Amino acid sequence: MPLWERALRCLELVAAPTLAFLLLAQGGFAAALGALILGLHYPRTAYLGHDVAHNQWGPRGETKARIMLRLVSLAQGFGSTWWIEKHELHHAFPNACRVEADGTRTPIDGDIDSPPWLVWDKSLAQYNAKARQKGLGRALSFVLPRFQVPLFFPILSVARFNWSWQSIDVALTKEQWIEAALCAAHWILGFALAGLLAPGAAWTGWLWFLAAQLIGGFILAFVFVLNHTGMEVYDASETKGFYDRQARSTRNTPSSPFLDWLTGGLNSQIEHHMFPSLSRRSLTKMRKLTKAAMEECGYAYVTLGNREAMRAVLVTLGEAAFA
Repeated sequence: MPLWERALRCLELVAAPTLAFLLLAQGGFAAALGALILGLHYPRTAYLGHDVAHNQWGPRGETKARIMLRLVSLAQGFGSTWWIEKHELHHAFPNACRVEADGTRTPIDGDIDSPPWLVWDKSLAQYNAKARQKGLGRALSFVLPRFQVPLFFPILSVARFNWSWQSIDVALTKEQWIEAALCAAHWILGFALAGLLAPGAAWTGWLWFLAAQLIGGFILAFVFVLNHTGMEVYDASETKGFYDRQARSTRNTPSSPFLDWLTGGLNSQIEHHMFPSLSRRSLTKMRKLTKAAMEECGYAYVTLGNREAMRAVLVTLGEAAFA
């Protein structure tokens, strides 16, 4: 990644939240615009952490990469320890399951392992039913399975809170004290600044900060679900290797300068899975070559419009809800 692009990413990391909080202090329409800017900043910062963790800034064990991941933890509330472990498994086995002795499909990919909240595919209904037999799952078992389609977008909006909690929990478990502290500081400083800068009562600033979190969580989760949900959920033991697993489970969505910016290049998801250390600016350029190579080798190369991809997502969730 060229130096100018790294400098631009660092500037964005600082400038976007600074502008958002300054707009909050103005109140009214300016504050609403600030919440939108902060909401957009969160997925943009997640993409930055994603790039660094994929060694696009050089080996992630080097000092500059470690510093950037620390800054992302503070700005985003997500920790790299949790994310890297989960995400590398996702890259190796997207949408993959192992089949237990009783025939239950248990997710290998953590991105489709979400009980009690969502059943991502009808083939996971038995696994999710078992997970809902105790604790919170049992309490929610009468509501979530049947209403997951209308509840889908609200659940996406609160995804950031869950991801941040998992980051802190994993960091504490693995004694990554600095990372856990930075993730927690994201929330403490955010609420404190919002309460202090709000032109009205402190609670209006807190609501503003929560609204930005919901916007950011929705955008980021929306981008993610278009990539894999509604594609094949498969038995990992029956696949023919790495490229077969990617082709079965991954789709692209349309590319344009705006969409590439909004999604951090993840609309070229197939290329990202094939070449994870390739910078986001280069992913679109690889589409034609990747498609030709995959089709020549007998693999599917799936591209859908955003509307068609979301329709496939909702149809799959609807089938899973009544499986």
